[in-house]
Amino acid sequence: MANLPSQHPGLAVHLADRTRTPLISSARTQQQAQALSTLTHSALLVHESAMRLGLGSPQRVIVEHASNGPFLIHSFIETDTAQHDALQEMPAYVEMNPDGFNQTGQSSEIPNDGEVDEAPMLLSTMIAPTSESALEARRAAARLERVGKAIQSSWTDSGSS
Repeated sequence: MANLPSQHPGLAVHLADRTRTPLISSARTQQQAQALSTLTHSALLVHESAMRLGLGSPQRVIVEHASNGPFLIHSFIETDTAQHDALQEMPAYVEMNPDGFNQTGQSSEIPNDGEVDEAPMLLSTMIAPTSESALEARRAAARLERVGKAIQSSWTDSGSS
């Protein structure tokens, strides 16, 4: 299932961890890899914002453009324990400065999950060039989520042995 990019050559496929390290990617150039990394970072900010606003942990963000434009699906792949812990540990709202540091001078980068026994949250991104490809993108996104969960499961299994 990790060969999703070759199975869907018309889609941009990307699976990364919270540090934006790609685990699966269809990027063929450095520019494409950077664009997908930037989208992953934006998805992380959306996830963090939803948590800080008390909206809970989002499962997906779908962006569809008018006039048959691109179709984007971000999925947040978390373990049940990770979702619960993130809700419990979410700090109060901190105003961010444009230079990327909060008022205490700490970096506003999304923190890594740290050294824990559970698998970190993964983020998948699926982009179709037009909304006509939305059904294929949804199916491929569901498959990529399953791959992400399998990766998390193997991390958890190898960490407990």
